[in-house]
Amino acid sequence: MAPTRPIPSPGMPVRIVHLGAVEPAVIDSVGPDSRSVVVAGRTYTLREVNGRFVREGDPWYGVRLSLLEG
Repeated sequence: MAPTRPIPSPGMPVRIVHLGAVEPAVIDSVGPDSRSVVVAGRTYTLREVNGRFVREGDPWYGVRLSLLEG
């Protein structure tokens, strides 16, 4: 069975989604368990409550990543 969402990898394109703005970026590195990624020098962690990568230190609804395929 294929994964239902993209698996993060270094060099993968992403969007950083702020409240009213979106900016393109790429993943710099991925944690050993794939539950954290570094983008533009900031760490984002996968949140169990919503299944999204959210900037470390932010609440679950904070600045998040949108993983892009290809």
